[in-house]
Amino acid sequence: MTAESLGVVVLAYGGGDQHAPLVEALLGEDIPPSSVLIVHNPAQRGEPAPQPIGGCQVLQAQRNLGYAGGMNLGIERMRRRRVDLVLLLTHDARLRPGATQMLLEAAVRLPGYGVVAPALVLAGSETPFSFGGFTRATGTNGHVRERPTPTAEGVFDCDWVDGGTMLIRMPVLDRVGGFDERFWGYCEEAEFCLRVRRAGSGVGVVLDAVAEQAPGGAKRPGAWAYLLTRNGTEYARRAVGLRAVFVVTLRTAWLVAFELLRALVRITRLRPGGAAEPLAVAVGTARGSLDYFRGHWGPPPADLPGMGDLHNA
Repeated sequence: MTAESLGVVVLAYGGGDQHAPLVEALLGEDIPPSSVLIVHNPAQRGEPAPQPIGGCQVLQAQRNLGYAGGMNLGIERMRRRRVDLVLLLTHDARLRPGATQMLLEAAVRLPGYGVVAPALVLAGSETPFSFGGFTRATGTNGHVRERPTPTAEGVFDCDWVDGGTMLIRMPVLDRVGGFDERFWGYCEEAEFCLRVRRAGSGVGVVLDAVAEQAPGGAKRPGAWAYLLTRNGTEYARRAVGLRAVFVVTLRTAWLVAFELLRALVRITRLRPGGAAEPLAVAVGTARGSLDYFRGHWGPPPADLPGMGDLHNA
């Protein structure tokens, strides 16, 4: 694997330089700075691009494009460089020593896989977060939480992998296209992997490669609920068919009722805790379902409660 055959896209957000430790770790594993591109989604209008780290290039988006748009921006730049493999990383991902090399070796050894990814643990712990994702018969998604039995090659076949850390063959991207930017954020990696598998390429987790991830849903409960509901309904339709839309919509109605009840018992002090979080989830879930049927795509509405750290979309 030559330096010219790999491109790395690090999706950064906001002005806190949270991506700096990730980039420094990549450079410390002998990935050339010329192979690393930092795509910056600004959190505020007029927010300056971060300073380059160690000679890496920085590509500034004009606004917060979300995961799908930001990664597509980086992928297009890597396509011009004619790389064979592109490693996509979000700013909060932390690849453990050797993980990058294991992913690259798996990609070289196993050309039938279009996408490979590491096993994920929760940041700062050994608690498993994801050994890949699966899609239920209803069209809903879940993470494999227990270490599965790998193939002889050390890879676990799955339906999809988390978008925070994924290595993709550029010919596969050329064949199936990039991420669906209508999704903006959440479920876009599952939808992408669905297209990859339908095109005849495998999706798998290299079990001995490990990365840390910090799920962000708790930071933005309303936006998280909105995007998961809207995008998840469309993903279910594409993965399973129209019957899945009916099932997911029924589940959505139950979830809204449950979160409203959870808020009520907190308001009435029958249970400890504040009501803001369950109310944000209820509103986000309901509006996500409504906007799906209205055909509203892109970023979540700015007036949603529980937007948290999402701005400038």
